[in-house]
Amino acid sequence: MSAKIKGILQKINFIETDMELHKQILVSVPADDKTEMETIISKIADQKQQINELRQQIKKIDEDEYNKIIAIERAADVFRQISKDKKFVEVNTLNESGVCFITFNDGTRLDCLVTAKEKNGNWTVLTLEGETKEYPGGFIQ
Repeated sequence: MSAKIKGILQKINFIETDMELHKQILVSVPADDKTEMETIISKIADQKQQINELRQQIKKIDEDEYNKIIAIERAADVFRQISKDKKFVEVNTLNESGVCFITFNDGTRLDCLVTAKEKNGNWTVLTLEGETKEYPGGFIQ
């Protein structure tokens, strides 16, 4: 990934963080303060537009990288949905440790963005390719 795309992704991350803060602020605004609510909603809409424009910049620079990013975002959403019904006892992310993988019984290694192990030994993973997969514990070393 180019330094320029990394920079754009960092900008997107900062805007998304700020947008989440504004959403929290919106919830705390008294219901009768319509002006403040409208101001915050407008700010959130502007931030969404900024994110869309930055994503289009990435697409113009490197459409393959853009498609990979979109695939990973979709897989992360699937992972979140799956995670709602599970109790993980072990979670590892590439961001936290710098290394994230599972090893199958045959010795094959699958590098991941996230691995999460349930108490029953089953695994849910988010791969580097942007796929969410689930594996029974008996397949993993």
